[in-house]
Amino acid sequence: MTITPASLAQMEAAHPSRNTWLLANAGSGKTRVLTDRVARLLLNGVEPQHILCLTYTKAAASEMQNRLFKRLGAWAMLPDDKLRRDLVELGEEELADPRLARARQLFARAIESPGGLRIQTIHSFCGSLLRRFPLEAGVPPAFTEMDDRAARLMRAEIVEEMADTLAPAAVRRLTEVQNGEDFAKLVDQIARTRASFTPPMGADAVWRLFGLPQGFGAADVLAEVFLGGEASLVAALDPHLRAGSKTDAQAADSFAALDLSAPNLETLIALEGVLLNKDGSKDPAKHFAARIGDFPTKDTRKALGALLDPLNDLMARIKGARPLRLALASAEKTLALHQFAAAFLPEYEARKAARGLLDFDDLISRARPC
Repeated sequence: MTITPASLAQMEAAHPSRNTWLLANAGSGKTRVLTDRVARLLLNGVEPQHILCLTYTKAAASEMQNRLFKRLGAWAMLPDDKLRRDLVELGEEELADPRLARARQLFARAIESPGGLRIQTIHSFCGSLLRRFPLEAGVPPAFTEMDDRAARLMRAEIVEEMADTLAPAAVRRLTEVQNGEDFAKLVDQIARTRASFTPPMGADAVWRLFGLPQGFGAADVLAEVFLGGEASLVAALDPHLRAGSKTDAQAADSFAALDLSAPNLETLIALEGVLLNKDGSKDPAKHFAARIGDFPTKDTRKALGALLDPLNDLMARIKGARPLRLALASAEKTLALHQFAAAFLPEYEARKAARGLLDFDDLISRARPC
């Protein structure tokens, strides 16, 4: 038998005397390592009822149990030479007859042990723990576990009522800053990370978090860029750009679509798209850098004369203001999330409590030691 480096690594990870943490991609053999580890624990004399395996999904728990019982059942029937080969592939070195005899007994031991092999999802384990100690965990003794579908339906019901009567302003503001994200998924994330919104942050704390002065807003960002005269500058650039390359002419069309006499943040974002580099450059230093020396094309730059310096200055100001614009956008979204959560989470908790329900995140958080 040839043992590859990957097989050797799996054997070492499954060694029953080692405390092992695995980090691996899907399909790379994590379930095999876990089942190998349990088999080796059993071979080394650990009683089945003293082994606890936790997985995240029911499918993973079922798969692990099926694999383990299939292996133990096969061992009960294998002739000595094939059983020894299996144990060697598992990483075992002790292959004497008493060891083989124990291997053949493991299937029956696992079946007959009190409670059997405990291979559970983490949520099932937490639920069983909470049912044993409901008062200590502060949960209703007869609580019901709420599955993901029921939790989503409840959250959707609450959001609909918030939009109608409970907190319409908070819902409306979150829809304005969510950047096209799926709203239901966003609400699910708020529910899953509820600890991050308890207590909710106010505007002053959020603005400090992003390094912004109190009261800083869109007008302050725009003041960093638009000093007056930008509309005249772009108007003067227009004939030169249209006489230049196709790229220059496209930039002229982009400028023509903007109202630079009354600019807003959308105007600034559009100018960034023309006057700053994209983020696809191999040189990180050029990501969103001002296109000074690159825009417009070389021949057009020569024709600009006195217009070139004001254009370069505008590009530099847009580059300098971009971090402020992004920080403000992040601050506004963060504040909207906290304002929404401040209305949503208490209502969500109250409705679960009224019905004696715990969602999957409740099971884990309530079972966690203080």
